[in-house]
Amino acid sequence: MGMSRCYALIKCLLILFNIIFLVVGLGACAFSGWALWEGAGGVGAGKAGLSCVAVWGAVLALGAVGTLRGVCGAGHAAALRGGLALLALACAAEAAAAAWGAAHAPQLRQALRDRLRDTITHDYGLVHSHTHMLDVIQHELQCCGAESVRDWQEAAWAGGDVAEPSPRGSLDLSVSAPASYYWVPTSCCATDDPFECETSRRIATASRGSPGLYTVACAPRVLAELARVARAPLGIAAALLAAHVLALLLALAIAARPKHDTRYKA
Repeated sequence: MGMSRCYALIKCLLILFNIIFLVVGLGACAFSGWALWEGAGGVGAGKAGLSCVAVWGAVLALGAVGTLRGVCGAGHAAALRGGLALLALACAAEAAAAAWGAAHAPQLRQALRDRLRDTITHDYGLVHSHTHMLDVIQHELQCCGAESVRDWQEAAWAGGDVAEPSPRGSLDLSVSAPASYYWVPTSCCATDDPFECETSRRIATASRGSPGLYTVACAPRVLAELARVARAPLGIAAALLAAHVLALLLALAIAARPKHDTRYKA
């Protein structure tokens, strides 16, 4: 009687875990498919990453379906073994992704720093989405430039063709402007006064900033904010991986149950 109750408890836990896996897998497939369809992944690494998430979600969902059939149906030992294999494959992918992320964390942080500086140098004022994103980052995080305010000295935006208008009229930001000064966008201003902001935006080349501007670099603050925001998703991912390992152990316990035990049938 005790063994029968133990198998019944294992069955209930396994069903619960696999319902969660099914929902997560289908959700991952739906999100990845939508992002690829809308082009949110961009090109190259973005599309490759979304495709990997879609494949992982499909494997996880199929493994959950197979395990549920094997646990809930009579005589579905093959379905249970197939589901167990797919769940093991998805679990291995999760563990590999976690290990890769931990091993490459410094490179990922440096890549984000490089991308932020590249956006300032080449994209600001030319790509609307990147311009808006950078303005939001500088204004909300109260920072200016990727590594320092002087990053704006190399920005293509300062060439004059796409520079933002001045509250007091058009600025001379052309290549013929004096080389001893460079400009920063209004999102770098630490003051709400238009005149003071406009005056502060004109920075001497030899200077590291001017009064009225944010002087803190954006890259460290962006990394700190991402680390803070990522705590909850990383915690959920760790819980999912732990549930995955436990579900595999429970599935193995059911798959390895004695054949002669007729008190419980899965």
